[in-house]
Amino acid sequence: MKNILRSFLFILFIPNLVLSQNSQTEHKINIGKSDLTYTNTRLLLNKNNVNFGFGFGVIALNVNSTYQRLKAHKKIYSVWSAGLNYLFVSFFSDDHLLIPAFRYGMMTGVDKEHHFEINAGPHLLVGINKNKLDFAASEFDFGFNVGYRKQKSEDSKILRIGLGYPELLYFSFGFSF
Repeated sequence: MKNILRSFLFILFIPNLVLSQNSQTEHKINIGKSDLTYTNTRLLLNKNNVNFGFGFGVIALNVNSTYQRLKAHKKIYSVWSAGLNYLFVSFFSDDHLLIPAFRYGMMTGVDKEHHFEINAGPHLLVGINKNKLDFAASEFDFGFNVGYRKQKSEDSKILRIGLGYPELLYFSFGFSF
């Protein structure tokens, strides 16, 4: 039964991954007073990206991976994110947490190389005790991040720096596709 479910999900999501790419330019037809058809093009970022990063604070360390999906608007991008964080807190005890997170946010600068981004959303704090996930003691929480992103339209490399919870002060590197 598990294999059938995996196969079904694999077949279901393959078209989304393959066909989800936008062309690198967006064409709009504007009707002005002087001419009836005017085409305006602008370079857009790729819709999908994956980031791998690390964060640190005074008493905690974080390792994270994030998948993001971008949607271009006139001046901003909408950003949907799904991520997985591993947080190690060493205060009076050693706590290990696995944190799946879902966020929605925005990113400025549709046709620029430098972007400001802000994301927020729920996540689940799952403790790790004796190398096992402790779902019974897990709890929902709210996470956010505010940061800087450097990403060119023609390039697939991404650099992210910012501050967030549970990421702490984070540095992230990734690629878009």
